[in-house]
Amino acid sequence: MNQGYHALTTKYNVLFNGKEAFTVGEAILEEAFEDNFYELLPVEPINLRGENIDDTTIVPGFDRAEEKAVKSIQKHSMNINEIQYNSQMDEAYLLLGKARYFDRRFSPALEAFNYLLESGANPSNYVEGKIWREKTNIRLRNVELAIDNLTPLARSLVPNNRFYPQANATLADAYINLKQLDSASFYIKRAALKEPKRVNKARYLFITGQLFESFDKRDSAQWAYSEILALKRKAPRKFLIQAEIKTRMEEEEMGFEERVGAMQKLLKNYENQPFEHVLNRAIAKLYLQQNQDSLALDYFNKSMTSTFLDSYTEIENFQDLADYHFAKGAYLKSGSFLDKLLPLFDEKMTAYKKLKRKRDNLEEVIAYEKTVRDTDSLLGLMSLTQAEQLVYFENYIEEKQQKEILQLQEDNAEKRFQFLNRTKTAFYFYNPNQLLQGKQTYLANWGNRPNVDNWRSASAIINLSLEEENGELLKEGTASIIQETPESFIAELPKTEREKDSLILLNQKAYLQLGMIYKEKFNDFPLAQQRLQKVLSLDPTDEIAVQALYHLYRMEEQEESTNANTYKQQLITNYPETPFARLLSDPENYDTSGMITPETLYAKALDLFENQQLLETLESLEELTVLASGSPIEPKINLLKAHTLGRLNGVAAWKASLNEVATNFSAVEEGIQAKALLAEIEALNDLEETGVIYKNYKWVFPFPITEKENAQKFLTVLGTEVKTYNRFWSVSLDAYNKEFVFVVVHGIRDPKEIENWKIQQERYNSTTVQNDNFVTLASQYREYMKNKTWINTIK
Repeated sequence: MNQGYHALTTKYNVLFNGKEAFTVGEAILEEAFEDNFYELLPVEPINLRGENIDDTTIVPGFDRAEEKAVKSIQKHSMNINEIQYNSQMDEAYLLLGKARYFDRRFSPALEAFNYLLESGANPSNYVEGKIWREKTNIRLRNVELAIDNLTPLARSLVPNNRFYPQANATLADAYINLKQLDSASFYIKRAALKEPKRVNKARYLFITGQLFESFDKRDSAQWAYSEILALKRKAPRKFLIQAEIKTRMEEEEMGFEERVGAMQKLLKNYENQPFEHVLNRAIAKLYLQQNQDSLALDYFNKSMTSTFLDSYTEIENFQDLADYHFAKGAYLKSGSFLDKLLPLFDEKMTAYKKLKRKRDNLEEVIAYEKTVRDTDSLLGLMSLTQAEQLVYFENYIEEKQQKEILQLQEDNAEKRFQFLNRTKTAFYFYNPNQLLQGKQTYLANWGNRPNVDNWRSASAIINLSLEEENGELLKEGTASIIQETPESFIAELPKTEREKDSLILLNQKAYLQLGMIYKEKFNDFPLAQQRLQKVLSLDPTDEIAVQALYHLYRMEEQEESTNANTYKQQLITNYPETPFARLLSDPENYDTSGMITPETLYAKALDLFENQQLLETLESLEELTVLASGSPIEPKINLLKAHTLGRLNGVAAWKASLNEVATNFSAVEEGIQAKALLAEIEALNDLEETGVIYKNYKWVFPFPITEKENAQKFLTVLGTEVKTYNRFWSVSLDAYNKEFVFVVVHGIRDPKEIENWKIQQERYNSTTVQNDNFVTLASQYREYMKNKTWINTIK
């Protein structure tokens, strides 16, 4: 008797402990789950933020519940001839499936639920098991199967049935997964109306409101949110606050001031302090709707600096601020907010890729805006007298010190450590004012020296410019030590006229590029006009002025402004020989035959370049320069032009052209490529030949460029003959410069082979010998082509 009673008690205790562990796990999950109220809420939270849905949970309790359920089944199951005589096993298998479900091992969970349904469970456990099985099917992406199995059950249950809310909520979850939101709203509303558990009821009602909002059914959405408010303290406060915000944001009967007042009243309630970030954000959005930008930005700042700020609200704030500044044309600020936003996303997420593309689109404008800001600042400083510069830097150092003092005071207030709030007589390292003064004294006396041995010796620091890294000696730039005194800063300013002219040119080109980017890429005509007009006010070079005038004319023409003719006349009168002026003065006769788009013209020019028709390439690029000015293809055109000039004029001209591309288009791929190529050329000592010289010769026949047609005919005849004599020989037509082309025979290992060929080809002697020609080593030929050092002997 006692043994039987003890066994029965043990059986119930094991199952009871398992259920208690499961309840604890559910409570922890509910408490720790971070809802994203800016997207459609999940019907059933199952994984914490940062957890992989395909991995097991980190929430304790569920593994303990599974352990107890398995133990109960193993010890107390009474399955005889496939008939279960222990009714408690239904609950054990149900607990086992639930524990595995929340542990996100869905296939084993499905196995437990299927066994329960097939073992003849009592009606109550059978219905619950069926609902949980379809939940598991949804997680396993068998959504259509779950709907087919669950729809008859959800329709057959009476509203007072305790499984009615769960069945309808699960069916709504399935339709949400299939993006059938209309059906989802029907079932989630049914679940919300009959759900007895207040936490779930508030969740279902909020999802109902969100779904109605997506259909633009604002009255229905307001009903759902008002139902949450009617729950008052019975609902979780996070749902109450979000419902209040939704109601105030959409309530048309209340005036703007009333809505803001209601939000601020919520802010004053100490119970709402954990939600101050979302309330401040909501007030900011209300002010934005009324175009009260300064107040909106102030409340956004309050939201961002809240100690309760969650990552979802932070993301939305950054997104809104980035969009706001983008719409206002403050692309630099917009880019800075996108930079802060990107690290908050996983790189594999679609949202990250979209934001990255948006940020990449701003790369050019951000780079040029920074160039404009820096060069404007430098040029402004250089225009001051030395006395004015001295006053400027004194004020700068003083302002910097004040900012650092304020920052230290804020840090001290946050830490609230008593030893950091001592008086001026406190020990040096505990007094922020004395500490800052000591740092400034060090910077003034010693500058920004690195933390290395012999730091007092400048020569010792400079000698560190050669360091051994990864087994190689890398030469770094000379160490620069700047003391933080007005005199040191003044000494660092550019001094020579050449440096100043370089800065002015860089400044003007950056303004020009910004104007063209705003016009072509962002279609922001006011900002483009502002930048281009600024260029013209800087007394730019002719090359920059004509482009600025041309783009101003095109924008004014598009807007049908009377200023269009003014810009046109300035361009034609002051710069008549430029392609821009020729196009505007005589558009009908300007050679644009066959031009469809800048891209097709570029492809044509590239084809000419690859066929060594270099002069024709330059002519094609000149026409294209006008049509593609300011377009995304302009950097490609300039890079191709640099390569063409390099082929015609040699390495020195190539370097100069590449440097121009790298300077003018520093923010785009072509500018970066030009800079890298320039560094590579310089690293190779201007492509100087340094390897072993092999016995490999070229037989060269120079032709004036005016006789290019004859050179082509000669190439054809010569090619046929040399192939007959030696199959390893080949011929080509190489462009040398603007005056000559070369017909070249390749593959010659010994000059005697040429003499032998002349003897054997008597009938060709007259054609070949009559042309001026020479034989040279392949290495020397490459030198001719790279540096244009061939001396013309043709008479």
